[in-house]
This record gives sequence, C-alpha cells and structure tokens, in this order.
Amino acid sequence: MSKKFQIIAKDWYKRRKPTQDKPIAVSVEIPDYQQVANHLCAMDVMFDNGVRKTLIARVIYNKMKGYWTVDGMEVAVKVLED
Repeated sequence: MSKKFQIIAKDWYKRRKPTQDKPIAVSVEIPDYQQVANHLCAMDVMFDNGVRKTLIARVIYNKMKGYWTVDGMEVAVKVLED
C-alpha cells in the first residue's frame, strides 16, 4: 500500500480579508513518513511561486473520523491510501 498526501486548504477568510501575496502549496512529499501518532517528520513542500521549503511536521490520528493527517503548521495534508 502506498500513501498519497492531499493538501488541506487553510482558509482564514471568515474574519480577515484574503491576501494574494501568500504562496499556495502545490505538492508535498514526506520521505520519512511513519503512521505513528505524534511522529515528527520532514515535509518537503513546493509552492506555486517556485519556492521549495522543508517543514518539521507532526503525524496526527483523528480518532473521531478515523483518518491520519500530517501538520507542518504552514501546510497540512490528509493521508490517503491506495
């Protein structure tokens, strides 16, 4: 089984005006991903402006909904299984 990562949109526009200067994440790779709660891993993120960042992320399991996420604060992803 391989893992895919779906980017979760973080919209804060309910109370604030949206700004166009913030880059949007277009792809995410997590080479050292382990499906263990609170595991710290490196998240490689490519943004639409061509900038590549490596974020320190944490693996989280949602017991209520039964799925895994990886949160790097700037970018969060939902883990999908093939």
